[in-house]
Amino acid sequence: MKYPTYILAIFVVLFLLWGCESKKKKGSPEISEGSVEYTISYTPEIMEKSFSFLLPEKMTYYFRDGSERISFKGELGLYSLDFISDHSTDSSSTLLKIINKKMFVPSSESKKLFIFRSLKEGQVKFIKDSTRTILGYESHKATIHLNDKQKTEIEVWYTPEISTPTTNKNTPFSEVPGVMLEFSIYFNDVLFKLTPKTVEKTQLPESLFAVPPDYSATTIEEIEQTIAGILQ
Repeated sequence: MKYPTYILAIFVVLFLLWGCESKKKKGSPEISEGSVEYTISYTPEIMEKSFSFLLPEKMTYYFRDGSERISFKGELGLYSLDFISDHSTDSSSTLLKIINKKMFVPSSESKKLFIFRSLKEGQVKFIKDSTRTILGYESHKATIHLNDKQKTEIEVWYTPEISTPTTNKNTPFSEVPGVMLEFSIYFNDVLFKLTPKTVEKTQLPESLFAVPPDYSATTIEEIEQTIAGILQ
């Protein structure tokens, strides 16, 4: 059976368009704006400490091109710790809320996220041919070797399918080309292990990346001392 030339031409065009679209999807992130919610777990030794009930149970990472927000929430909403990064000005603001006390560190004094301080000298190594699927996203493995006495190694699973041009900027994970779905951080000798619970693709409001007007300016030293007091 012979088909008219124009019918064959239509099939060829559709095939080429489908091929181009497939290549575009393969080389481009599926999500460039949205959020990832994580659960936080701790070692048995930490959970035996008297302060363990005050440790944050979840973290939410909000992202879009040029802006990021990391939000830790404590038990029963007693406190929250947030880091807002504005990559257009290469600055970050730190916010802390404890019950009704709300304070923040202006971006001029808070360029680096102190929660990642213990990882800043770490060396990132990408593990080739090591992949897994996490929440439906193909994820790749990397490790960060810390220059501490224990020579600690942190395992990271990240996905290029969720990313922006500024993902992980101003953090020890800046070399990682995608949102991290499973990883750990150290703060005040406490290991926070983060495991993803949900990934949401959504348009984020501008207010999410602004300091609320009812927060009072303070210093990074006061923020750190307050957090350290919780973890004692």
